[in-house]
Amino acid sequence: MYTFVSKLTNNKVTGVLSSIFYVTMPYHLTDMYIRNAIGEFLSYIFIPLVFLGLYKLFQKEKGDWILCLGAVGLLLTHNLMTFLTAIMAFIYLCTNFSKLKNKNVLKKLFLNIVFITCISAFFWIPMLQTKLSGEYQVYQEDAMATSDSFTESALDLKDLFFTQKNATHVFEIGLPIIVIICLSIFAIKRAIQSTYKKEYILFLCLGLLCLFMCTKYFPWNLFGNIFEILQFPWRMLVFANFFLAIICALNIEILIKNFNIKDVIFFSTICVICTILLKGFLPTDTEIVDINQWSIGVLTENKNDVIAGMGKSEYLPVNFNNNRNYILHRENSVYILNGVGKIDELKKSGQSLNCKIEALEDNTIFEFPYTYYPGYTVTLNGVEIDSFQSPNGLLAISLNKTEQSDIAIHYTGTTIMQLSKILSIISIICFIFYIIFFNTDIQIKNKFLKIKK
Repeated sequence: MYTFVSKLTNNKVTGVLSSIFYVTMPYHLTDMYIRNAIGEFLSYIFIPLVFLGLYKLFQKEKGDWILCLGAVGLLLTHNLMTFLTAIMAFIYLCTNFSKLKNKNVLKKLFLNIVFITCISAFFWIPMLQTKLSGEYQVYQEDAMATSDSFTESALDLKDLFFTQKNATHVFEIGLPIIVIICLSIFAIKRAIQSTYKKEYILFLCLGLLCLFMCTKYFPWNLFGNIFEILQFPWRMLVFANFFLAIICALNIEILIKNFNIKDVIFFSTICVICTILLKGFLPTDTEIVDINQWSIGVLTENKNDVIAGMGKSEYLPVNFNNNRNYILHRENSVYILNGVGKIDELKKSGQSLNCKIEALEDNTIFEFPYTYYPGYTVTLNGVEIDSFQSPNGLLAISLNKTEQSDIAIHYTGTTIMQLSKILSIISIICFIFYIIFFNTDIQIKNKFLKIKK
């Protein structure tokens, strides 16, 4: 954030102030200390990197590879934030569309997109394969949110200005930030005359739009259920924080003559004090249970319980989720769902299982104590055989009449998963060479070549 704003304004002091505003925004701290939304607050790291990379690209500066770094980081921390950032970045790209007429800029943008796609292949290819191989709870309608729950979680306008006593979250922007945003009325005339006028107008509009999208007054119903995956409209505060932190820093730089580090300290202190005071509005939980006493990983019959560290079991197969009572009371062994058979010498350790098995009639179905995901390798006397998902969402095989045989199960991942890892490794190596040979000074390249020799 500091580097992006420093380059945008050619003023390091403004960069310092924007970064302080960014990390002290109340909702950012809510994400970290109240919601504990680890993916969402980690996305704060990578959003500025995406825009810094685009800025360097448009300005034809070295370091456009930062765009790839930011995008991959986002993809591996929070899929939803990746999707939303892509929309914001596309809007930024459109406002600089004329820059794409330069073939070198267009080529580097294309290379970054290729690197983003290939480096993250180990993540999105297995995810896509898993999605296509079965039905999972997360992809079901109303799994993440319903129309009613989405609408109900939208904020009142007053929530952006005040935090009610005993509120569970802080959604307000903070009084210092609100006052400084209002100064845009006086700053915009000078901003239009500056070198960053395009960014100023765009970020001001996007920041205010994101704030509006958090409220119940935004017409979300016009989009149908497309954006219900957001779960909560107030997630847009992440982007409001980003854009408005920049605008606030720019407003102060524009309006204060001889803007210097003393001003940064002054405004930062006020923001920190106001943020600390918000703590008094939040209820304190004095009955905190030691994490070692939590029942994480213990299955329950209630579909709304947080189990196995996951809210509402959203990443489990639909069949598994629909048969929780069966799973809860099921023994950790091999079951025969259809036909007649025998199981002996069962040994199970983590993702590996060995036993002797005998099918006494055709189409005997054996169900194993593993949640079904693609990637399990099942061998019969050393020969790989097909497996499938049982009606209960577990791993299963079907055997015709056979004598006692050795069954071995190991999780190895699919061939596609293995190939995607290789693609990612090769892409990372190519990306490093791209950084060294196309984004560094000639002197650094020569030093690298001497070391290599």
